[in-house]
Amino acid sequence: MPTETAHRPVHVIAAEAGSDRVPEMTGALHAERRTVLGHTLPPGVGPGPGDAEGERELLRREIALAENAARAALADDGVVLLADARAAMVVPEMMRVLLDEQAASWDAAWTRVRGATFTRAGSPGDQPGPLWPAELLGEECPRILEILYEINRRHLDEAEEQWPGDVDRRRNVSLFREGDPKRLRLGALAIVGAGRVEMAEPWEGPAAEILADLREMRGESLRPRPTPLRAERWLHEANAPLAAALTLALGERWRSTPETLGELESLAFEPAFRGAFRNARRANRQRLAELLRTTVGVETDPDALVDVRLGSMRDRERVLLGVLGLVREHLRITAGGWTPPAPRTVVIAREAGVSGPEAERSLAVARAVADAVNRDERARPALRVAVLPECPEPTVHLLAAAADLSNQAGTAGSGAAGARALGFAVNGAVTLGTRDGTVREIELAVGAENMFLFGLGPLEARAWRDGRVYRPKDVYAIDPLVRRALDELVSERYAPEPGALDWVRGALLDENDPWLVLADFGEYVHRQDEALAEFADSRTFAEKAILTLAGSRRFWAGSLEVEG
Repeated sequence: MPTETAHRPVHVIAAEAGSDRVPEMTGALHAERRTVLGHTLPPGVGPGPGDAEGERELLRREIALAENAARAALADDGVVLLADARAAMVVPEMMRVLLDEQAASWDAAWTRVRGATFTRAGSPGDQPGPLWPAELLGEECPRILEILYEINRRHLDEAEEQWPGDVDRRRNVSLFREGDPKRLRLGALAIVGAGRVEMAEPWEGPAAEILADLREMRGESLRPRPTPLRAERWLHEANAPLAAALTLALGERWRSTPETLGELESLAFEPAFRGAFRNARRANRQRLAELLRTTVGVETDPDALVDVRLGSMRDRERVLLGVLGLVREHLRITAGGWTPPAPRTVVIAREAGVSGPEAERSLAVARAVADAVNRDERARPALRVAVLPECPEPTVHLLAAAADLSNQAGTAGSGAAGARALGFAVNGAVTLGTRDGTVREIELAVGAENMFLFGLGPLEARAWRDGRVYRPKDVYAIDPLVRRALDELVSERYAPEPGALDWVRGALLDENDPWLVLADFGEYVHRQDEALAEFADSRTFAEKAILTLAGSRRFWAGSLEVEG
């Protein structure tokens, strides 16, 4: 007998892009006393550009993930919650099991799959790929491709009924993007195959046009909603100094009524509350300083700006952009003639459970630069760098509590900025980043004036890649900052042994670099300088931080609906 709807188990599925949203979703579901089962691939597992065999292996892994999740959900009559678009492969996999193994009719199978599947995705453009080539799907899983074609045929028949004779709109909403090669649109599949879809704003660019048409077809079953965040995990339980300051100013009601945080928009301009906020932030910096001293042997100043770069250390997060910025700052300090307006502590941290060659390679470069900076007495106390190779959840929460600057340097439109960026914002960390993923959500919530935004936007980045106008060697030749930073990075000053970092030059000067690192370097270091200068003016920076915390109430979620 099927279980009661209100008590059906929930299977949360993420195929990497939404993996950092899974803890937020499971926490919200546990608040409803639901049975929650997670199905995820570890972050950081994926092919590099042009790696055909790696792409094939990743598809096999994702199909296996989809099959396991589909079988588990069908076995316990569970609800399927897609945490990202790539998890949508569970839709044709569930159809395959119902059609081929349980002999269900197509209509019965489709009704069951759609009725049990819900999508909670990030803002459009979060899922950079892969958009699976139809040819590869045909080679690896021909039955799945056959089912996808049938889903698409029926879907396009509905589109024809809605807009008779409108070929452009049919092409717009198709599950397949025509071209050479023809590719599956996973985002469209996540929408068409789910009974209800919630997708974070903003909806802009080409994705907005597609979503507008799909929403016209789906009605209220496709709706915008901010990415939900479990504030208890990030602030109530993990940031006692700030929680105490909020309770003193607002009373206990802020814990259960996030709208109360709107009062901070006026308190940000009151000296007494700014002082209490700064004291809480300093207490957290002291806690972080102790952790860094005991775990990686780096002594830091609790009055320094804490600049945190936390992630999977995949190439799309552009660890090399941050490393080049560190080299440039180190060279300025040691050359003399420039004194930073305030000291800076940079923490480069890798999420727990991340593996793969990209992450290891990025980690090695970060360590090499950190070692060079930390052993240079001329850089003390202006710049200190700590590299944390593995961050369990308590460490992540401490980093969020202590961070003054949340560094989100991923290429715009890559989806590198995930739920962790919201976790830092809810602790009052000011965001430095591109308009990518949840950074765009933060901009809607707190305003660009309270952030340090830089670089190409999502549409510009796509145009640069698609139009092949990116010429990193020209940037290197023209910009002396880029040239010196890159030349020094691969030199014996930073390389642990001769030639160890030569691959960095090749990667960054490659015109096929999909992450456009050198294109954004100038603006990145400029905004870093602005952030440091404003931090030296404690009033200005504290106001931005408090207004960030106030605006983050938009993301607070007490529960997560998956049915009804």
